[in-house]
Amino acid sequence: MPSTPQTWNIFQPARFDSPEIAHERCSLVLSRVQLVSRFFCVLTILWIGVEFVCWPWPVSGALALERVFIAGAFWILGACRLEGALGGYGAVSALLLIPSGLILGVELVLAQTGAHTYQPFGTQVYLLSPIALAAVLSIFPLTVRESALLAAPLIPVTALPIVIWPELFAMTSPMAVVLLVILVAGISAIASLSQFNFFVSLVERSATDGLTGAVTRKLGERMLETGFAGSQRKNTAFSVLFIDLDRFKSVNDRFGHSTGDDILRRVVASVRAVARRQDVLVRWGGEEFVLIMPDTNGTEIESFIGRLARTGIGLAPDALPITASLGAAERVSDTADGWAVLVEAADRRMYAAKEAGRNCYVGPSGMVVAGLFGSSRSASGNVEVGAGKNADPKDDLASLDRTTSKEIAPTKVLVSC
Repeated sequence: MPSTPQTWNIFQPARFDSPEIAHERCSLVLSRVQLVSRFFCVLTILWIGVEFVCWPWPVSGALALERVFIAGAFWILGACRLEGALGGYGAVSALLLIPSGLILGVELVLAQTGAHTYQPFGTQVYLLSPIALAAVLSIFPLTVRESALLAAPLIPVTALPIVIWPELFAMTSPMAVVLLVILVAGISAIASLSQFNFFVSLVERSATDGLTGAVTRKLGERMLETGFAGSQRKNTAFSVLFIDLDRFKSVNDRFGHSTGDDILRRVVASVRAVARRQDVLVRWGGEEFVLIMPDTNGTEIESFIGRLARTGIGLAPDALPITASLGAAERVSDTADGWAVLVEAADRRMYAAKEAGRNCYVGPSGMVVAGLFGSSRSASGNVEVGAGKNADPKDDLASLDRTTSKEIAPTKVLVSC
């Protein structure tokens, strides 16, 4: 059965999203920011002609100069390649702050020169502009909290001219403008929340394996590409762990495909229970899985393997533990120049683990750790009494049989850049 859909809190910030949803949402937000920024860049340049029609020189020249700078800022924002949740928040914030700076700059010029008396209609356009900025939020999939935080700076942008340049509001009600900004921001928050909920359900359908609840391979490859590129840019560790269940076909033959499906779901639940929140489990195909582990080096992979060996990944109907062959690769130690090369290295080590007798782990060092699951260890959460709830995962892994046999040495993969 597919996993039960997650209940979403409308005030839940993005950092608590599942990694796959957060990744896809950030990509969508950034693409929309770039699109709107380019549109605003063109609109800002074209509006210079309107300024020359509405106001005399040198007021029109000062306003045109401001618009040139703002258009440049929009162009930079539309051309920048931002990634991650902070990049998404920063991009939306910049999309609102750039025109806010233009609005305050124009109002300053109009108030200091008295040009607002020449063109009351043009002045009111700028006074009402924060309402349009509040409406811009509706095009992004955001939670209520995110919408409120992003819209908050629009209140001082609206209120500041009321306090400093009250003469600008000779033909406009200041309180009406403030209330309209709040009202439109509220409507935008509702629209953003609707988009967010629809987006979550859409991603869950298209990016989640219906049987196990793991991420699909298509999305997993995109997440690998993005994560690997970010790791290269920041020069941080980035690892993948290839997991292949041992003799899974025989399980299906003996107990039926329904039991096999239950085992797959149990394995996914077991791995996720031990993995960190930022780790992403991808169903690579059949009984093969890839665990994406950002900011994880070889030592930390061994720590994870120790925890997984202690908890196990499930039991077959005959009460024997389900076992798997595991292979890991790490970007820095393997000097990998692409995510596909990294996955291939982990895949080759997984096959080396199978050749070593299955139920083994082969890491970046080429060391074979045998007897991962079963023996005195428990499966599917039935931890051996005496292992201790607070047992050190590294000790668990160290207690297993570690070898560097000749059969394994050739599979030690060193990937050149």
